[in-house]
Amino acid sequence: MSKIILISLLRIVIILPFILILLKKYNRINFERITIFIFCYVGYVFVLSLPSLNKSIDIIGGNWNWTGKIFGIIWAIICYFIFKKYFAENDFFTIKQDKKNFKKASIVAVAIAILSIIIVFFVGKFDFDFETLAYQLTVPGIGEEIIYRGILLGLLMTSLKDKIPFLGNPAVLLTAVLFGFGHGLSMDKNYSIDFNPLYFMQTGFAGYIWGWITMKSRSVLLAILSHNFGNFFGALSAMLK
Repeated sequence: MSKIILISLLRIVIILPFILILLKKYNRINFERITIFIFCYVGYVFVLSLPSLNKSIDIIGGNWNWTGKIFGIIWAIICYFIFKKYFAENDFFTIKQDKKNFKKASIVAVAIAILSIIIVFFVGKFDFDFETLAYQLTVPGIGEEIIYRGILLGLLMTSLKDKIPFLGNPAVLLTAVLFGFGHGLSMDKNYSIDFNPLYFMQTGFAGYIWGWITMKSRSVLLAILSHNFGNFFGALSAMLK
């Protein structure tokens, strides 16, 4: 348990100085938002890991972390309803799309899904398995997009400056970095840090694009669809090649 808390806090600590530097205002409400940001993220990482900490909690079983991902979705939804007033002006937990940017966001959503499929096709190799396909088509994208783009992005967009030179919106960038760390920065049983730069860059880039899509469309829907279809067809292509 301590390892899970430590690695989630380490990921936060790396980006926290940038969050503090880029705050719009140094006031109580923004510091509350950053505290909520940390709480929601650490809690999400923790509930994802519960089935591995206690096998009796793994009520679904299988070769994938179904139970942990479902716990993650439940946690994200609970956090949303408790804290949504803190990011009401950037509430992306909706299916309603911004009509002005919907076409552009849709094109990019399809493009990043296709890119994900191509990457997995060339670097991945899976035996054909219906459980893997069902898993990739459902829970990963839903849980990750709700927490990262539905809540964490909303909190940062409400707290941080709208734009920084050459890098665009800092909230989109920092949630993407955290998303990359969530996949590429881990800790083994001996508390040694393991960093996979290639996986970090791959998932961080995808996270940035999904964040941009969410910001433009004002909804997590396209990001969820792009994420899950990219995962599903990527896995399928790697099984069939």
